[in-house]
Amino acid sequence: MKNKEELLRELEAIKSQYGEWTYDIPLPFDIWTRGNLQLPHTRLRRFMQIVSDLAEKPLSECRVLDLACLDGIFSIELAKHGADTVGIEIRKANIEKAIFCKNALGLANLEFRQDDVRNISVESCGKFDAVFCSGILYHLTAGDAIDLISRMYEVVNRLVIIDTCVSLEPVERFIDGSDEYWGYIYREHSDNATPQEKAQKLWASADNPTSFWFTRPSLVNILNKAGFSSVYECFTPTHMNKPELGKNLDRCTFIAIKNDPCEIVTSPAVNAFHEDWPERSLSYAPEATNND
Repeated sequence: MKNKEELLRELEAIKSQYGEWTYDIPLPFDIWTRGNLQLPHTRLRRFMQIVSDLAEKPLSECRVLDLACLDGIFSIELAKHGADTVGIEIRKANIEKAIFCKNALGLANLEFRQDDVRNISVESCGKFDAVFCSGILYHLTAGDAIDLISRMYEVVNRLVIIDTCVSLEPVERFIDGSDEYWGYIYREHSDNATPQEKAQKLWASADNPTSFWFTRPSLVNILNKAGFSSVYECFTPTHMNKPELGKNLDRCTFIAIKNDPCEIVTSPAVNAFHEDWPERSLSYAPEATNND
């Protein structure tokens, strides 16, 4: 194990080459990747509480996939709780920081892979008890987002947690076979952005110049169509996501459970019955205004 001076030198070398860390991660010798800012990571708490509540077994017995893991704080937290964890991240700058933290902390049950989350499959990754999908779905095109949801369904045994931005209005329509979904198109990069410029925008898509933010009803319908047996939205633990900027209404956390359908005996007609949520349902009331 490195001593404190060696660890600090390596930390500064990583920062010099790849830039500042996204998250403030504690390392040995009371070293923090961003100097111990003491900022509460409420989304991390939310995800960890959900998987602890719903995984149906202790975290130390779980295998968890963390998609678009940035510099690794979710993966590291899971591994510190004993979960066998795989973090996938496409950008080299992020994956190098994540691997540095893993090695500094000696987490043998943690693996980081530099790859595109759109490539996940049972063949390449295996199966997982839970999949974390935080902050990536809304950086994809509509078709890629639908495909990723299907891929998550295939690799998971139990639980998918999705934290994403949604469109509050059905502005643009997307047709997927016989299915119709709504949302709006979000600009990620300029049309003439170079690969280098895209790589440097750590909070944007990897390559696609635009992404698609589904409405709440459309996203729930997509999860239903993928085969999840039930879908929920999490409100506690609270994660307001900068309410002072008005960003708490269009970002939400969904939990999708993969289980066998419950066969209903006393109303057999419902077993073959299917219905979708219509647009403009599942909407939050607008914020109150003062007309005085």
